[in-house]
Amino acid sequence: MAFVDTELQLKEFSEFIKLGWEAAANVSVLSKISNIIVCGMGGSGIPGDILSSYVNLDIPIVTVKNYRLPGFVNNKSLVFIISYSGNTEEALSCFKKALGIGSRIIGITSGGKLKKLCERHKKDLALAKKGLQPRSAIPLLLMPLIRVLHNSKLIDNQETYVKKAIEALSKDVYSDMGKKLAEKLKDKIPIIYASENYKSVAYRWKTQLNENAKILAFSQAFPELNHNEIVGYEHLVGDYYVIMIQDEADLPKIKKRMSITKGLIGEKGVSSTVIVIKGACKLSKILSAIHIGDWTSLHLAGLYGIDPTPVDIIENLKKQL
Repeated sequence: MAFVDTELQLKEFSEFIKLGWEAAANVSVLSKISNIIVCGMGGSGIPGDILSSYVNLDIPIVTVKNYRLPGFVNNKSLVFIISYSGNTEEALSCFKKALGIGSRIIGITSGGKLKKLCERHKKDLALAKKGLQPRSAIPLLLMPLIRVLHNSKLIDNQETYVKKAIEALSKDVYSDMGKKLAEKLKDKIPIIYASENYKSVAYRWKTQLNENAKILAFSQAFPELNHNEIVGYEHLVGDYYVIMIQDEADLPKIKKRMSITKGLIGEKGVSSTVIVIKGACKLSKILSAIHIGDWTSLHLAGLYGIDPTPVDIIENLKKQL
């Protein structure tokens, strides 16, 4: 059954962290770079968003989910091209444009055209384990990004953090957490909130609910949502449930905003749950928060009697393209 296959992939999450870290063991950038571009779509694009949340560099990190590279990309840009299948047309388009500009290119894929292009043009390549759904391969696609920056000494030594993340994600607690949250979300429209630092995590929850449970879901970040979206609770059109992802290290003002927002939307009849993410390091917390969302989406699919694996409407769209 596809549902079992998806569940097995989630159970290998900690192993995928290890494999992803090892995949880029010999890849580094020695020359000075002016910016970092991460090109990818869907499950292959979210690693760029997460990287931006995780590291704090003096140079910009930009995620591109399109056919085009930003105008400022040049021969001093480090461009990661991520396509789990290796055949995503938007990512391949960015590869060709980066090649023409003379940017430093690193490919992350399980095979396909991207692997062939990297080999033909002698570009560095981090290979991911084959046979997975792209959305289940996120540790395999994210960890090479971190490893390259680590190898290039653009960020602090990550060895200890990676070990702590593997240890944290090896614990058998995430499925039960996801099951309890799924029960709260059944027959509701989920809205996922987090601080700006965890905006990418909230968005990952949204996309997993889209693809696994086959439902609409939405995400937004504090404090921005307090300046616009909160007004939408004045006239509710739909039955919503809000999940707030709170890092124990979030600013006190952000925590206060979450608490006040929870009370205000509660007065409007919208229930909510605050998940406080704790951990030995930021990497552990980010990956743990992602994994809870993965399990929540999987269990919600089960409650709806839906096979989470196929994404027929996406395949239909590709055929029509």
